[in-house]
Amino acid sequence: MFTPKTLSTLAVAALAMAPSVRSHMIMATPKPFGSPNNSPLDPSGSDYPCKITGGAAGDGPVNEWAVGSSQQLSFSGSAVHGGGSCQIAVTTDKTPTKESKFKVIHSIEGGCPGVNGPSTFDFKIPDMLPDGDLVMAWTWFNHIGNREMYMNCANVKVSGGASDTSKFEKLPDMTLANIQVGSGASCKTAESSDYTFPGVGENGDTVERVGSGPFVDVCGGQASGAPAASSAPAASAPASSAPVVSPVPVSSAPPASPSDAVTSTIRTLLTVTAPTAPASATAPANSSAPAGSAKPTQAPAASSPAAAPSGGASTGGSCSSDGALVCNGDSQFGLCNNGKIVWQAVAPGTKCQNGKIARRDFVHRAQRRSHVHHRSF
Repeated sequence: MFTPKTLSTLAVAALAMAPSVRSHMIMATPKPFGSPNNSPLDPSGSDYPCKITGGAAGDGPVNEWAVGSSQQLSFSGSAVHGGGSCQIAVTTDKTPTKESKFKVIHSIEGGCPGVNGPSTFDFKIPDMLPDGDLVMAWTWFNHIGNREMYMNCANVKVSGGASDTSKFEKLPDMTLANIQVGSGASCKTAESSDYTFPGVGENGDTVERVGSGPFVDVCGGQASGAPAASSAPAASAPASSAPVVSPVPVSSAPPASPSDAVTSTIRTLLTVTAPTAPASATAPANSSAPAGSAKPTQAPAASSPAAAPSGGASTGGSCSSDGALVCNGDSQFGLCNNGKIVWQAVAPGTKCQNGKIARRDFVHRAQRRSHVHHRSF
């Protein structure tokens, strides 16, 4: 028999566990199948795709998608882990397997599923989708925290679509990363970054730029995905100017001329130029993040911009709200995990302020192309 004291203890324990239960995100609309939990895919890929673990796939509601209609992507949950980048993809397999081909119809680069809390995103149903019953997938690569891949799926019924799959097959493949499945085994995301996706925005799919960066290729790891001969202007800039380029554009087509070198064929290029700092600046030698100073240290001309901090983590710190982002000055941040925090340096060009990661106040220039749409919060 439970005594009042025992019941009180159990109630406190349940409340203590509640934040971790709500800590991740679940797709609310389109309505998913399989009652997914809020955890990421297992790194081994055992529950890829769609968090299927052996039960029947496709059990659940059917979402009606008329070609040309506007649909909404929304979420339940609380901890957005600083945002990140998402994709909406579709497969013609009614029971998806690890061999299924998911084709992307909309990409959200940065700010997804939200920054200060969950957001909603609108997308249109393209006419290259074939008529009939399909399976839709939402995938998410988080900005901060463990290197993970999240995925929920939903049944959709397309009306007014194509009579064949010829256009559908030309859509870009859905990106895999941080899991031991297919190309995901060799693709690892860099922490404290927003991610750009290869090959998107070129064959009828759409791209939405939301986040504030720094932007790196989704498989860039340490933002090394852009070679010295890429269109990023940082490689040709003098070392003394200490340029910080965010994002590094990733494009399957070379620029048409030298004057196009600072533009991407499918997405925004944001160039941030910091003032020259003396070699004796006070930033730590083993960290690329500014240490409480508005002036970054001198950077080599061909170094990898916007690299995620890998050696700047330090232990220490306590907190009371699991899943919350906590600042330690403006140069360090951490996620509250069971009352404890591991401090990490923020990415170059950013700062931690009021419980969120924000850009430092540098002068910037943005160039856009019609396939990229911007949102701000």
